[in-house]
Amino acid sequence: MESLWTSYRPPAILQEDLLHYIFDHVADLATLARASTVCRVWVVPAQAALYKDIEYTPLSQCSRHSLLARTMRTRPQLLRFVRRLSLITTWTHSPTPELCAWVEHIPEDRLQEFRWTWDRGHPLPALLAFPAIRATRHIELRGRLYTMGAIQSILELPSLESLTLELSGDEKGSLDVTSSRLRRLSVIAREGHSPSLDSLLAVVGPQIESLHITCKLGGGSERDAALVSCIHSHCPDLSRLEVDAITPSDAPTVIASALVKQYHALEYLRCGQGTLSPELFSSLPSSLRTLNMAFIPTLEEPLLRFLEEQGHNHRSLTLLELSSADTNVSIHDYPRISAVCNISGVDLRLRNAHS
Repeated sequence: MESLWTSYRPPAILQEDLLHYIFDHVADLATLARASTVCRVWVVPAQAALYKDIEYTPLSQCSRHSLLARTMRTRPQLLRFVRRLSLITTWTHSPTPELCAWVEHIPEDRLQEFRWTWDRGHPLPALLAFPAIRATRHIELRGRLYTMGAIQSILELPSLESLTLELSGDEKGSLDVTSSRLRRLSVIAREGHSPSLDSLLAVVGPQIESLHITCKLGGGSERDAALVSCIHSHCPDLSRLEVDAITPSDAPTVIASALVKQYHALEYLRCGQGTLSPELFSSLPSSLRTLNMAFIPTLEEPLLRFLEEQGHNHRSLTLLELSSADTNVSIHDYPRISAVCNISGVDLRLRNAHS
């Protein structure tokens, strides 16, 4: 079977007559033999496609999830195909550990990405000790982490390079400085600046290259200023920055422009709705190659001035991506921006804000 997988590349679609023979169970033994050969050749590529991305909810009432768990328990050879696992759990006192036991047997060199969402209760530390999880480089966690100790155990995963997590702002305890491979961090800060966020960035900020901060904004200028100061203090070497508001607003804020000022080597910037103002364009570094921004009409004039100055200031911007909540908008609705981008050699793209 392994030799078939490495040496044979099947066509994209099985011939219709073969499917007919297979599923109608024809009596012609020669035809059945040929159909059986086709099925054997296709089984490994089909399994690789079916089990590459798995979404599993242990306590779901949907029979698909219980069937998946049973298949993984009884057919452990399928575990080698799993590359991305999305796990959704609920109550801590539920029989979740038993239902997730098969995850422990995923080979540690196969899993590339692990996403875990829990609706209530605490995360289950045992899952983080499974070999495949410990070896995963990209982890996304969505749920409340009640203590900094829980975060510490995540940061100590030896292969972790990219992490997404949520902070409620009142996590108890402290973090210890730890040696880590973490380079990309995405944080959902429910209360904006908080002691928890400050502690986290103090530990990992000096080593990260990419930060995506989604936070509560508008809680007062002092709170927003504290957030900016916290990021500047702990994250000195960002080349990639993304800023989003938990509750987007049409009112402009200076959070993005305030953050950008310190990063003279920034190459990628994305600003979500309610995080930017016209002042942003005067703060953008000449190193910026990609600008992705939520677009509103009041930003058109300052954006045009920035693009017109691009050539004169030897800027390196190559891609401008505008996001809009209006699904009916196209690039043709912004002829002036499109024209200036063509002259400046900037690739202009438009996407829906919800995509």
